[in-house]
Amino acid sequence: MFDKGLLNFYITINPTDVYNPIVKFLAGSEIDIDDMLLNKSFLSTILRFDKSKGTAVEGILGHVKVYYGCVESQGQGTLHCHMMVWLEGGHDPNEIKQHIMEAKDTNFCDQLLAFLDDTISNDIPSEPDPDILVPLMVHHLCSVHGVFPISNEEDPWATTVHQNDLHHLVKACQTHKHNLLCFKFDLDESHYCGSSYIDDETGEICLHCLNGMVNNFNSSMWEAVHCNMDIKFIGLGAPAKTILYYIMDYITKSQLQAHLSKFDPADDEIAIRAKELIRKSAHAMISHQELSV
Repeated sequence: MFDKGLLNFYITINPTDVYNPIVKFLAGSEIDIDDMLLNKSFLSTILRFDKSKGTAVEGILGHVKVYYGCVESQGQGTLHCHMMVWLEGGHDPNEIKQHIMEAKDTNFCDQLLAFLDDTISNDIPSEPDPDILVPLMVHHLCSVHGVFPISNEEDPWATTVHQNDLHHLVKACQTHKHNLLCFKFDLDESHYCGSSYIDDETGEICLHCLNGMVNNFNSSMWEAVHCNMDIKFIGLGAPAKTILYYIMDYITKSQLQAHLSKFDPADDEIAIRAKELIRKSAHAMISHQELSV
């Protein structure tokens, strides 16, 4: 942040436990652990960033100038990724404040809100036809990868199938339910905002919120990864400060000590494979906190 300034987006990708590549690896599948940890497909296909050249063409969020990705293990041992993204031409909070509060640039405000509304969603899409089956209604939703053909304005049936698929995905993966052990204060049924707006007095960007229990997501990213995710824009005002505080507190937390088991000649083949996977994952997670340049 000292070199590139404040980020524009903070993204979290949280794969499902059951269909996580680590589980498949332990079951005997040949999985490229390095490719999984570095999210190569996500970077090259979704963000369209070429790490080897340090360049990007226009991706889902625009032209990515730089990113910082950190992969870590959850309590159950599965991996998830936190990523900070800087965009070419992206404005930091001071520049946004200048446009909104000082210059009173209504054209800038309208374009910014239109971009954010197109990028971030937090509502369960409607189900146009409950009688049309999609693969995730038969199989586990994280074991299938979307529907084909994709949505097409010239093909109403394809559009309906695509909408059904998205409806069930959001309902199953992005909708939060409070319980005794987990309570997210930023997700509440009372949170509702019919349309995005910018507060004239504070300059705070208030994004539309049609369902207070649905976590933010980008529909294109989400259909690609088919798992729980979160995306936040670093704008202006109290929400931006809260997000930045969370990020700084998160990335500066103390690291847990790693105790890797030694070789035991009595181990069978499965135990050896499991220990080798843990060792590789631990070393990769320590060394692959990467910063694109």
